[in-house]
Amino acid sequence: MIVIVSGLPGSGKSTLVEKLAEHFSLKPVFASDILAQLREKNAMQINAMNTKKGTGFWESSEGKKFVKEREKNLDFDRKLDLELLRIAKQGGNLIFDSRTMPWLFKGKAFKIWLKASLKTCAERIAKRDNLSAKKTLELLKARFETDKRIYKKLYGFALGEDFKPFDLVIDTESLDAKQVFNKAVKEIEKAI
Repeated sequence: MIVIVSGLPGSGKSTLVEKLAEHFSLKPVFASDILAQLREKNAMQINAMNTKKGTGFWESSEGKKFVKEREKNLDFDRKLDLELLRIAKQGGNLIFDSRTMPWLFKGKAFKIWLKASLKTCAERIAKRDNLSAKKTLELLKARFETDKRIYKKLYGFALGEDFKPFDLVIDTESLDAKQVFNKAVKEIEKAI
């Protein structure tokens, strides 16, 4: 069983991945942790099967620099996505937190998009990481636009606009984590 959860930062991806991983006994794979590892190591040194959800890195000054570096050097994203595809093709009970895998992975998987406005996502991140909501919104907008350009250039899809690959789209705007989880579980169980 493979599940892929996608959406903007702050939409609830990581929380849902953790809850679904526990519920269905799936191994979680957090793409942002692999990307952060790629920043510091070569691909052979990465521990892709023991990743953890990220908090705060992308909003830090180091994270902001790395976002700009990624746009100049698309190899970071290429290597990340090749690693994610390698893991997925090996099979097993896996759940991915990834913004590219729904479009790239062509094998059997249940794909979920968590939908929320940039403003709501920024407020959630700001609350979680004790940051200014206004500043977080500026950072999130810039990161989203950069990611959108990178993915369009590399793979040709429009992040946040193209929902064709998804089996389920959940609007998390006014739902809490438990409601999102219950909705996802219900639909996954129907599919399997």
